[in-house]
Amino acid sequence: MNVRKTALSLLRDAEAGDKYIALTLDGYLSANPCDARDRALLSALVYGTVERRVTLDYYIDALAADPKKVGARLRQILRLGLYQLMSLDRIPPHAAVAETVSLGKSPGERAFLNGILRGYLRRGAEIPLPTDPIERRAVETGFPAPIVRLFDANLGADADRALRALTAHPQMTLAVNTLRTTRDALFAALQAAGIAAAICTDAPRGITLLQNLPYSALCDAVGEGNFFVQDEASQIAVTALAPRPGEVGADVCACPGSKSLHAALLMENRGIIHTFDLHASKLPLVTASAARLGVDILDTEARDARTPREDLLGKCDFVLCDVPCTGLGVMAKKPEIRFHDPGLYKTLAPLGGEILRASARYLRRGGRLLYSTCTLTRAENEDNYLGFLAENPAFAPLDFTVGAVASRGGYVTLLPDGRRDGFFIGMLQKTGD
Repeated sequence: MNVRKTALSLLRDAEAGDKYIALTLDGYLSANPCDARDRALLSALVYGTVERRVTLDYYIDALAADPKKVGARLRQILRLGLYQLMSLDRIPPHAAVAETVSLGKSPGERAFLNGILRGYLRRGAEIPLPTDPIERRAVETGFPAPIVRLFDANLGADADRALRALTAHPQMTLAVNTLRTTRDALFAALQAAGIAAAICTDAPRGITLLQNLPYSALCDAVGEGNFFVQDEASQIAVTALAPRPGEVGADVCACPGSKSLHAALLMENRGIIHTFDLHASKLPLVTASAARLGVDILDTEARDARTPREDLLGKCDFVLCDVPCTGLGVMAKKPEIRFHDPGLYKTLAPLGGEILRASARYLRRGGRLLYSTCTLTRAENEDNYLGFLAENPAFAPLDFTVGAVASRGGYVTLLPDGRRDGFFIGMLQKTGD
C-alpha cells in the first residue's frame, strides 16, 4: 500500500462527499486489510490532517507566494506533508518531503510541493503567529476562530482545557454485556489476548482500550456478543437514569442504539423499551446489535420524537431523550464538526426543547427522564433543561451520582478529557399530574 496516496484519496473522497473521515477510513480498512504499521500511519495521516487543517492552512498560506492559486488537490497534498513535518517525529523530514512530493502529477507540481515543504523546514519556526488572540489560539489548537469564540462564550475559563482535550484522538470504550459475562471476566480476556485496556473509573460496565486494533480482532479475542462500543460519558448517562428490571421505557432518538442496549442490560433484559428513531433505515442496525447481544426487549419503530405515541402517554417508567445537537463534545472522534456552521445551535436548541417537551408526556407519575446531548452550548443544554422545569411544575430535578460524577440541581456537564466525550446529563422526575 502507498499509505500517503491512499490517505490523499480518502481525504478527497470524504471532502467531496461531505462524509465523516472516520466512516470513510473504517470502510476502506474493512475492505482493504493491511498490516498494523500501515494501518496506524494511515489513521494518523487522515485524522491529523483534518484535525490540524486550520494550523496547516495557516502555514501553507504563509509559505505560498499566492495562496489563492493553491488548488484543492495541491492544498490537500501540502496538508499531508506539513502534518508529517510538524507532528510525526518518527518520520525523517527528508522522507516526509520525498514521499509527499511524489504525489505531484507533473514536474511543475512536484517542484512547487518541494519548495513549500523545504521552505517550512528552513523558516517555519520564524513564521509569526497571528497577533489577534482568538486567531492565534485557532492556529495553536487547530480549531476555527468561530469555534474558539463559541467555547469562550459557553465554557469561560474551561474553554482552552476542552479544546486541548478535543485534539486528542480517544481510544475505543466498550460496554460489557452483563447478560453474558462480567467486566472482570472480559477484562481478563483482553489481558489474556495481549490487548492493553483499562477499567473505566466512573462507568461501572466500561472498559477503555489503550491500543488501536481492528474490530474483527477484538471480536476474535473476547467474543462478539460480549460487548458493544459506547463512550464512557454515554454509559454514565444511562447509569444515572437507572432503568430497573420489569420497567417500561422509551428511547425517543435511539440510533445507533447504544443507550437502549445499555438500558436493557440494567433491566436484566426484563420489561420493554420502545426504541424510536426518525430514520427507519437506521433501525435494522439497532435490532442487529440487540440480537448479537441477546437483548430481546427492544420494540423498534420509526417515529418523529416531536409526535409521541398516544397509547404510551403517561405509561413509561423512564424516558431516554438524547436529542439532536451540534456535537461539539465529540469533535475528537468527528473532527469535521469543527468546520460546521458555529451558529447551528440556534436551530438545534429549539428542536431539542421541542423533543423534551413531547417526550416528557410519556412519563407516569414518579417516572424519570434523561435529557442528554453530546455538545457544550448552554442553549442546547442548561437552557433547555432549566427552561422546561420552569415551565412545568409537575416535574422536578433529580440529582444523581455515578462514580465521581455528581449532579447539582439535577444536571452536570462533562467536559471532554481525552478519554471520554463532552456530554450534558440532565435528570428530571415527574412528581405531579
